[in-house]
Amino acid sequence: MQTLSIAQQIYQTNIRDLPIIERLKLVQLVLSDLISAPVLQTIDEDTIWSEEDYTDLTQASLMYAAQSLKEISL
Repeated sequence: MQTLSIAQQIYQTNIRDLPIIERLKLVQLVLSDLISAPVLQTIDEDTIWSEEDYTDLTQASLMYAAQSLKEISL
């Protein structure tokens, strides 16, 4: 069983139930903070992919494919 990351725990316990406008404000705050960060060395540039990386890639690919198929069938 995989434990939740800190970000997932915070989201599930504090953010998920907020009104959408408050979540959007939070996104804006986080992105503004990241943009103003002076150093980009905090970004993980590891060339070794973890199981979580593969899972994220698979999920994103499947969501993209589903959306693409949905748009084609319209």
